Amino acid sequence: MKSNPSLKSTQRLHVMDAYRARGHRNNNLWLIYSPKMNADWLLPSDRQLVHWIHFLEINPEVKSFDLHPENIISHDEKEVRGTQLDAIVELTNGKTEWHEVKSTEKELVEARPQLLAQSSAAAKQGVSYRVFSDNELKPHVQSACRWLKAIAFAAAIRDQHQTPTLIALISRLRDQSDGTVGELLSDLIDYDESVVIGLLVRYALQSHISLDLTKKPFGRSTRWSWNQRARYVES
Repeated sequence: MKSNPSLKSTQRLHVMDAYRARGHRNNNLWLIYSPKMNADWLLPSDRQLVHWIHFLEINPEVKSFDLHPENIISHDEKEVRGTQLDAIVELTNGKTEWHEVKSTEKELVEARPQLLAQSSAAAKQGVSYRVFSDNELKPHVQSACRWLKAIAFAAAIRDQHQTPTLIALISRLRDQSDGTVGELLSDLIDYDESVVIGLLVRYALQSHISLDLTKKPFGRSTRWSWNQRARYVES
């Protein structure tokens, strides 16, 4: 009887998959934690990092996503193709999107058979298919880097409820409606500062509040506002 792979062996396979996905390019590998999904993934490029942060993690229209989905099979008149998407995304409106991240126009041309196979499979499944190139990703590089710092605070309290601090934070958020991170920390001086910040970021990723990281790095001067309706500040 074949045994299930161990966690370490599965992680090694994911590392090798991500390494091979870089192709011949000297791209960075990113081990990331998603507070929205409470999951870890290994991303094979900076482009996929930007895609994850801007279009998935901080996007209130995204309910859930998988950055290491199972292969999909596409049938056409000539052959059967197996291909792996960069993300399968479930939106809050109940719709599904398939995402593919590419870089240059040249890579889009080279990957044409793959993109056509994925597009055909998406059409048969009745889901939307989106391809993200540098044109879509570059405008959000700076804000994604700012969010990366903020997300680190949420990652530091992973799997922690911190109920007393959370209750105090939510009470203050509702009372004030908007302000700066520094003002919140001053008001909640009796609580651990790093925990307050981690909960604040987690709350933002759940779309209860907005954090304005359009022009400045995340810090005490970062402005927040209470959301009556889910939204996020575009960069």
